[in-house]
Amino acid sequence: MLVRSEDGFVCPSCKYRIQKKNVEKTMIVNKASGKEVIMISEEKTAEPLDSDAVCPKCHETGAYFLLKQTRSADEPETKFYTCSHCGHRWREY
Repeated sequence: MLVRSEDGFVCPSCKYRIQKKNVEKTMIVNKASGKEVIMISEEKTAEPLDSDAVCPKCHETGAYFLLKQTRSADEPETKFYTCSHCGHRWREY
């Protein structure tokens, strides 16, 4: 968006100026800047630990869990577990 000034127009963000005599001949094209890419090297889990959960794969106790509403609102939540020892994932309805 250009803002009118006493001698032409000015871009408020980049301060680019167009003189009144050049207004008919000039076209400004807004070019998007490059997108920033964020790389995640290691994911930290903030999920609570259920020390009573038993992994069906390695049979060790202790698993992180996450509750999600996967069905309609009148049905109970689904509990997703991740074993703290072997990383196996399972769910309970």
